[in-house]
Amino acid sequence: MAVDKITISMPASLVREIDLISQSEGVSRSQVVREATSLYVSDRASAREAARAQAAADRVLAILDELSDRVPADDRPVLELLRESRGALDDEASR
Repeated sequence: MAVDKITISMPASLVREIDLISQSEGVSRSQVVREATSLYVSDRASAREAARAQAAADRVLAILDELSDRVPADDRPVLELLRESRGALDDEASR
């Protein structure tokens, strides 16, 4: 895997925290920063995907709301509606 080196600036208190983690886990400072950065990037990608999924769901709900306004309300039980529809299909088939 190709590796690029970068230079970053951060508060001394954060560097001390990174060093504590590095020492306690027996890994390099770079490894701690790599893992933290990887988690951050992954979380951001997940958040973007969740936002896209939410936007798609919102669009579907808006379409369903629009369609529900176009369909006349029928308070009959669903089973009755299905039987009526099936009867109409049976009538068409027998012609």
